[in-house]
Amino acid sequence: MTPEETVVLTRYVRAICPGQRMDEFTPDAWHDVLAPYDLTDARAAVVALVDGGAAFVAVGEITARVRQMRASRSRHIHGPGQSPEVPDADPDDIPAYLAAVRAQRLRAANPTARRRPLAELLATTGRPVPKATC
Repeated sequence: MTPEETVVLTRYVRAICPGQRMDEFTPDAWHDVLAPYDLTDARAAVVALVDGGAAFVAVGEITARVRQMRASRSRHIHGPGQSPEVPDADPDDIPAYLAAVRAQRLRAANPTARRRPLAELLATTGRPVPKATC
């Protein structure tokens, strides 16, 4: 999250929780905590907290809720509804394959992360990428 996005989020919280006190230093302090997170996730966390009955929203509650949301998204990357992405490592190289699966789950947990196109994944295998027939 950028400093500007943190200002947007604090204004959003102030609009949803009009009784919550904030001053001119609140966005700076919140940015120190919220910098690794995405504005969209943070806003969704605020909505969930207020919908759950919170009259005031603490920055720690936002980060905890965002981590829960990311964990929930990454939990479903394998198994039912498995992602069409193929981990970009040789399955016979177990440490590399596990690292690729972990990276894939992190990409699934963070919706702003760049998805890897199939051509890019296959380019590392040494096999030619088939041309589209459509």
